[in-house]
Amino acid sequence: MPLISQMHPEGISLPSAAQGQQRIADDMRRNAVRLVILCVLVAMAGMSWTRNVNWDEFYFLSHVHAHLDDRLDRPLQTVFVHAFGWLAEVSGNEVDQIAIARLVMLGFFAASCLALHRIAATLTTERSADIAVLAFVTSGFAFAHGSSFRADPMAAGLLMCALALMMTTRMGLLHILTAAVFCALALLVTVKSALYLPVFIGALVWRWNTRGLVLRCLTAAVLALAIAAALFVWHAAGITPAEGADAKTNLGDAARVTLGGSGLLPRWPELSLWLMFSMGAVLLVLAGFGAASGARLKTVLLLFAMPLLSVLLYRNAFPYFFPFAVPPLMIAVAVGAQAMTDGLIRKLALVLMIASGLIQTQRALVERNADQHATIAEVHRIFPEPVTYIDQNGMISSFDRQGFFMSTWGIATYRAAGTPVFADLIADTRPPLLLANRAELYAALRPAMDDSRFLGLLPEDALILRQSYVHHAGAIWLAGQEVTLANGMATAELPFPGSYRVEADTPVMIGATQVSSGEVVTLGGGEIEILGPKGTKVRLIWNTAAAPAQISLPETGLYAGFWRL
Repeated sequence: MPLISQMHPEGISLPSAAQGQQRIADDMRRNAVRLVILCVLVAMAGMSWTRNVNWDEFYFLSHVHAHLDDRLDRPLQTVFVHAFGWLAEVSGNEVDQIAIARLVMLGFFAASCLALHRIAATLTTERSADIAVLAFVTSGFAFAHGSSFRADPMAAGLLMCALALMMTTRMGLLHILTAAVFCALALLVTVKSALYLPVFIGALVWRWNTRGLVLRCLTAAVLALAIAAALFVWHAAGITPAEGADAKTNLGDAARVTLGGSGLLPRWPELSLWLMFSMGAVLLVLAGFGAASGARLKTVLLLFAMPLLSVLLYRNAFPYFFPFAVPPLMIAVAVGAQAMTDGLIRKLALVLMIASGLIQTQRALVERNADQHATIAEVHRIFPEPVTYIDQNGMISSFDRQGFFMSTWGIATYRAAGTPVFADLIADTRPPLLLANRAELYAALRPAMDDSRFLGLLPEDALILRQSYVHHAGAIWLAGQEVTLANGMATAELPFPGSYRVEADTPVMIGATQVSSGEVVTLGGGEIEILGPKGTKVRLIWNTAAAPAQISLPETGLYAGFWRL
């Protein structure tokens, strides 16, 4: 009886037994790839609790708390606050709240993976689609920032799901409504969603032969803009924007700073690092462009690459940007993987992907957020009720942060204005707490003894901070002043009235009252005369609801993970 033979997908005629063995081998390879992807997602879930929290994740959370406390003063890109108010109930420590929120972001990251797989499987094969997803999850910065608590994972997940609907369905009424809502929400979460416009044009190019479907896709686009406008009006109606925080000003500033005046490849260090840890994906992307049959597919792949190619001009292509911009590009990986079949290039690409994933996992394992958790716990111990405070980014998200947002953009704007701000800010808002969690703040409070240069803040601002705050523990500083009774007397100038604890080696006279170390006195702002033995050091520090610090905390290095993989 003759053997029954069938054609192998690669064009080789195989007997049924050999075909069965080949199918088993293919299944094993496919399952191995899927197992690696699953391991990456599980590792990302576990590290949500241990990885160092990036400073802008705290800033993102601070908007949620500001909304809960009716302090939110900027309508643009803050619609997400309505979905995360429950975080305030899960823990009293902001690090724990962000860990939970990261799990939600991991859901959006997984949605990006599923949408990518569906599109890639439609254009190529299931196995090639698996490789495309593997390329994405092991690409540079995906492991470290793919599930960070910020706008990017949400926007990427929503946009990729909308793209999958447009690329793989007949766009019925439900599909139109769903895609429109996804795009509207993504645009409200971050205006950088506009960088995906070429990607959606690519979807229209791919489906151009079905004109009715293209019209339905365009209907979804128009509907998305209408939904976004309506939701924004509803959201903004309850917000009184701070000066310079209205939507028009924010949009103008964002366009000016992020897309203009930064030259070519303003984030080359980040791009070069992404390329180094994404070599496997890059190999198959190049193979995909080379193997793409027909001008239409090549055009689609080029349009899908546009979000990543925006790094040519986009100033804010920081590490977290890449997991947002890369997913559409990975469609080219699937095309390349299908073209290379089981050739050397594909095998090399797979090895590079797995190696990149392992290296990034190892680097993430060494990061810890214990110091951040302990610092925040100490703040909540000494201030069980919220107070105003100064810091870089809103690390104590449930408190009312004062001052400008100290991002690189914020510092540059502040320096360009050349106007000191902290004297008026301290006088007006009386913040008893300062967190020196930015290099400029730390340099102001701990100036180098052998360096007369001042880094970061204007000299007038650095001086007022040194005169207004004294060290408590780690990065925590409290309102007060330290003086030495050089001739048996000194004049302290407190930043604002309040209750201060006295710390001194011997009893001293403050005004007409003798006080001993540890006593609490109520003092007015301005100059206060202190008398006592010559050489005595006296420290007046804001009195808190708890005992003095009994904990050792690091003064620097609270943020370790932003620039790392």
